[in-house]
Amino acid sequence: MFHLLLVNFSKVTSEKVQNICSQSADFVLYESNSLEKAVSFCKQIKIHCVLLMPDPDFIYAKRFMTFLRKFPTSIHTPVILLSSQIAHILQVIPQWNFIEIFMLPLSKEKEQELAHLVNFYHTLFQQTKDFTSRLCQISTAKGIYSFPYEDILFIEIVMKKAIFHLRTKEVVFTMPLYKIRETMQSSYMVQTHRSFIVNLSNISYLDKTKNPWELSFFNSDQHAYVSRGYKKQFLSAISSLFSND
Repeated sequence: MFHLLLVNFSKVTSEKVQNICSQSADFVLYESNSLEKAVSFCKQIKIHCVLLMPDPDFIYAKRFMTFLRKFPTSIHTPVILLSSQIAHILQVIPQWNFIEIFMLPLSKEKEQELAHLVNFYHTLFQQTKDFTSRLCQISTAKGIYSFPYEDILFIEIVMKKAIFHLRTKEVVFTMPLYKIRETMQSSYMVQTHRSFIVNLSNISYLDKTKNPWELSFFNSDQHAYVSRGYKKQFLSAISSLFSND
């Protein structure tokens, strides 16, 4: 499904925009008129396009955009700014990228242009979703790192370091576990311990005689673990995934 987020900090009605965003059965529209709710949506759901109607002083809109461009999964999320104020455009252009601008009120022609743009983003989403579901991307202050999910054996948290145990090497990032979880777009990546996220498709053996349970991986002498609190979740994940294959 294609997830759109309509953030309306203005006092302008958003009915026309809502109609445009509801034109396809594949569209799921989330709406917010508060900063807290908008941020919450972005943290809990992978948003594919944001439509932003700023507040007059651009205070909440600026805070939201600052969050959006720092949050790992929304750094490159396209934003459509809808405003009647030239001042808003002058604030946006120098600071942020991946933004399209529409002046309000929308004429019939501009409504059609907006609909075409939303459909364009939807088409891009459809073309890239299979690719991105196979690729893990980690965004850091130094850059964006990408590697295939199939290469990940497991992820281990040691102190404040996240160690990605890959098939041929280890990659280390300074990142907490919850941040790693937020970036995971594969149903095969499952947390099994407060310090481990494992790739179910690369597990070669589960040793239930060990406490905690010990996981082995294909072509590796490395091990990960399943702690008591995650056993039920782990077994359920394995059962549901491989029963559907």
